[in-house]
Amino acid sequence: MIKSSLLENSYFSNKNDGVDLSNIIRSVYSEKAALLNVAKMNQTHSNEVLEVSTEGKYNSDGILTSEKKLILAVKTADCMPVLVTDHKSIAAIHIGWRGLFSNIFQEALNKLSGVNTKVSIGPHAKSCCYEVKKDVANIFPDYIETKNNKLYLNLSKSIKDYCEEKKIEIEISEICTVCSDEYFSYRESKSKERQISFIWI
Repeated sequence: MIKSSLLENSYFSNKNDGVDLSNIIRSVYSEKAALLNVAKMNQTHSNEVLEVSTEGKYNSDGILTSEKKLILAVKTADCMPVLVTDHKSIAAIHIGWRGLFSNIFQEALNKLSGVNTKVSIGPHAKSCCYEVKKDVANIFPDYIETKNNKLYLNLSKSIKDYCEEKKIEIEISEICTVCSDEYFSYRESKSKERQISFIWI
């Protein structure tokens, strides 16, 4: 389990933490089990971001709330788990190349206040391993690296550049889910299991 060094109450799980959402959260969540209220998502690589106030499963790839003790969870295995805070709200976002292309990160930030915004990106497929075809590379020409005549996407650089331009604090994990044996990776093994990242106020 990785705890964000930038955001309070923000965590990124790995294989060693298991796959049971409740157990993973309870391992770091100090409140009683009866207060374990979790909002999660049916993720489809959309740019849908919903504001939520109760536990449940939402058809979106981003959720945000200003409710206290409502945990927001996102599942990933190579895509980016992105956790965000401002002075009163939090957000959890699932971002792969499709979400990046459809500006889901900006959609989420537009729904926040913009005051004291901080962003934490957990382990994901890095440019060392995130091979893409020409059709995807043509969408992100500024974020493509070429090695041995193959094209690799730097998935987080677009968000990093945006945050730096907007003077938003950001931290990005150096861990590649494809390289590391401690993480589930769809690209590496077609794994159906997922890491769980979560945040609460």
